[in-house]
Parts: sequence; C-alpha cells; structure tokens
Amino acid sequence: MGFNDPSLNTIILWFAAVTSLVTISVIFALLVLCLLKRRRFDVSPEEENEYHGRSEPPCQGLSASVIAAFPTFSYKPDNNNDLESNNQEIECPVCLGLIPKNVVIKVLPNCMHMFDEECIGKWLESHATCPVCRTLAQPMASSGDKVLEKV
Repeated sequence: MGFNDPSLNTIILWFAAVTSLVTISVIFALLVLCLLKRRRFDVSPEEENEYHGRSEPPCQGLSASVIAAFPTFSYKPDNNNDLESNNQEIECPVCLGLIPKNVVIKVLPNCMHMFDEECIGKWLESHATCPVCRTLAQPMASSGDKVLEKV
C-alpha cells in the first residue's frame, strides 16, 4: 500500500472531509454561543426591570401638574426643649444638602418622605417613584391636610 493506492487516497480524502466538517461545526457552535451571551448582556431597560424583578416603572417622569399637586409646607423644626432637635436640620435625599429653616418642603403622600421642593421637582420630571423607597409617587385627592396632620 503506497501513496498511489486509490483506497489510501480515498481514506485520506474522507478523513480530511470529516475533520473539516467537525472543525466548521465547532466554530459555528462557538459563534452561536458568543452571540447568545452578547444578546443576554444587550438587554433593554424594560426587559432588565422584568429580569431583575424590580417594580419600578420605566424611566418616565410625572407631568408638571401632577408634581404641583403634591402637598407643600414651610419647614420649621420642632420647638421643644431639646437643644439638639432645635438646631437639627434635615437632609434632602435628592441633593444630599441640608434643608434650612423656612424652606418649602414637598411631601410624597404615599410614603411621607419629605424633600426640598426644587430637588424633588427635578427628580419627578424624570422618575415616577420616591427616590428613597421607590414607592410610586402619586398625589392623593385632598391629601394636603391629612399629610400635615401626619407630619
């Protein structure tokens, strides 16, 4: 059996064909796996919220009329005998700045969190939830008096 034997040439040809077919199949399988992995990381924000089980709606803000419907009041610390509480200022969770006395505060009725009116207004223009607890921010009908009673 030499290199000129037709049966040996046939075996070599079949071996080359099978090896090529296996190599092409492996490359194709790796390509498909890479594409599937890439697709898994290229997830839209809506799919990401569903995937992670988050309850926050897509990033859509509230209208100016809805933002204006949230109750507001002037911030005044308690005037009791405790010296620490008289000098204590609250921090705005949006801008992380201290809120001075007599500044207008806006309260989200669903969760009762208080914010500087300007900061929460900017936040609610692009988000529909409370920045602290992620509760859906929605005004309640005639909630101003009830909110002030609770605060």
